[in-house]
Amino acid sequence: MRRLLVLILAETALELVPRELWKRPSVLEDASSKGKKAGELLLDRSYHHVAMLKLKDSERRGRPDIAHFSLLEATSSPLYMGGSMDVYVHTVKDHVIHLGRSVRLPKSYFRFEGLIEKLFKEKKIVTPNNEVLLEMKKQSLKELISEIEPSITLGLSRIGKRGTFEGVAKELVKYKKPALIVGGFPRGHFSQDISSNFDLIYSCHPLPLEAHVVVARIVYEFEKLSKIA
Repeated sequence: MRRLLVLILAETALELVPRELWKRPSVLEDASSKGKKAGELLLDRSYHHVAMLKLKDSERRGRPDIAHFSLLEATSSPLYMGGSMDVYVHTVKDHVIHLGRSVRLPKSYFRFEGLIEKLFKEKKIVTPNNEVLLEMKKQSLKELISEIEPSITLGLSRIGKRGTFEGVAKELVKYKKPALIVGGFPRGHFSQDISSNFDLIYSCHPLPLEAHVVVARIVYEFEKLSKIA
């Protein structure tokens, strides 16, 4: 049975600078240095920390590096390069990014930043041959799951049922099209709106591992069981 693992980074801390911060000094300075408008910039705690202090849920926002590291791990894997994994990014503001086949993301964070800012503006990144590399649309996680129609939807969270990466992979390979949900935020847990979409929730480690470590480990275990690694 040929399986397709659907990997989704959910509630990912990836968004443009919200309107209420456009006139803050750190945002204006960043925009000026990059020759862009404030509303065209990715919200990034590295640049906008002071401006973000009074932002709602600020501790879970402004971390585009989480998506960058996690996507590099995912797209560098034999599973993805062999066409056995689909990758999506669901953002904190309910945008969904779908990666095309064999996308090679820039390893430089600054180039990644520019690429995603362009994607927010144009909604689609294509090759000269009109092959879609990245595509974005407004969509909730519930709507995305309904569109994908996975065999099972499994989320990973520290408050889930205790398990191991190998054990979770064994659960996933039982199905033809399983969906794995990993949090794309720096701390905390999935909101109720998100976790209500899961069939199962597991915790693979007692420590709060970073998203890219979780992605790398679970994909490797899935590859071994699927005889792809």
